Amino acid sequence: MPRILIAEDDPAVGDVVEHALSREGMETLVVEDGEAALERLRWEAEPFDLVVLDVMLPGMDGISVCREIRAGEAGSASSDVPIVMLTARDDETSVVVGLEVGADDYITKPFSPRELVSRVRAHLRRRRLDAKRFPDEQQKLEFPGLELDLRSRWVTSGGEPVALTAKEFELLALLAANPGRVYSREQIMRHLWDGEFYGEARAVDVHVQHIRRKIEPDPKYPHYVQTVRGVGYRFAEL
Repeated sequence: MPRILIAEDDPAVGDVVEHALSREGMETLVVEDGEAALERLRWEAEPFDLVVLDVMLPGMDGISVCREIRAGEAGSASSDVPIVMLTARDDETSVVVGLEVGADDYITKPFSPRELVSRVRAHLRRRRLDAKRFPDEQQKLEFPGLELDLRSRWVTSGGEPVALTAKEFELLALLAANPGRVYSREQIMRHLWDGEFYGEARAVDVHVQHIRRKIEPDPKYPHYVQTVRGVGYRFAEL
């Protein structure tokens, strides 16, 4: 049974989220502020499979919570947990910042319970598929200065380990597994979200920018992940 942590200070919204996910057979836990969310991630004996995180939380807001989770402040076992952020429809800045600090997805309020469930299921399904995708044989992609272990989801750049979010790793692995092949933003979105992403293509651009900051010697002049203007992205043929 998937375990979902819900951080939402509006009781009405929290009830909708909890009811929608519980009805689908998921175990849910609701907290009302950011500090409580981090405490649960740190100390719960059984890890959570996904976090639904409201941007506008009292005290520590959702952006700060997301940043701390990705930095490992919530414990290393939780640092790559999928994060779906809830944000106001007209708050585009929070959407972009949330993706930049490591959120995997976002849903704008008001939202339908069906959309929420569909999005959460897509992330859980992707996580299960990733765990099964690479069987016992070792699967590595090696390039000058960069190495990806597809099975362990381990990345090193310049010999140093790189912490990527789940979506960042999936995007990089997609491109790196097919050097020279150009992927449109729409193709990348379908791959990352199983065709169930309702947001905009800028989410792909934000993830690419984040990857570049982590693996490129000079993010302004990308060596690995290259932009194909008017089309999308490709991994360099090295």
